[in-house]
Formats: sequence, C-alpha cells, structure tokens
Amino acid sequence: MTMAKPAVARFDVTGSVIGPDRTGGSGHVTFYVEVDDPTAYVARAEKLAGKTVVPPTDVPEFGLTFAFFADPEGHVVGLSKGVIR
Repeated sequence: MTMAKPAVARFDVTGSVIGPDRTGGSGHVTFYVEVDDPTAYVARAEKLAGKTVVPPTDVPEFGLTFAFFADPEGHVVGLSKGVIR
C-alpha cells in the first residue's frame, strides 16, 4: 500500500501555505490555547523554563492578542485571547 505524503500547513509573514516544509524537515504543528491573559501565561512558561518565541502582540482590528512560547524541549505553543467570543 502506498501512502500519500502529508501536507504541512504553515503560517508566516507572507500568509498561509499548505505544502511541504521549505527546509526539507518533517514539518510541525502549532496548536493554540485560548487564555484570558497571554502576558501572564508567557511569564509563567518562562518561570517553568520555557522561552518566549513571540511576545504578546495585539491586533486591535480583530480584537485579538497572540503570543508563542517554547517548552524546554522546544515545542512551540500559541496563546490567543479574543478568538473565542
């Protein structure tokens, strides 16, 4: 049985793309967690040996705040506030 090569969805400053990883890697998945205070959660992650990847960023035209942190093993998690209303 032949299995199809999985597509990788990624988002960057130019928009979203579905396709293979540009670096030839296996790709990755970033999941987002809706929280009430992204700043507080990023600070908590840092206290637990995580690292801020993208600090809390407001997008006022959408009523959205987002941030990214990496756990000690390098897995990236997205935080959002304002997606769920």
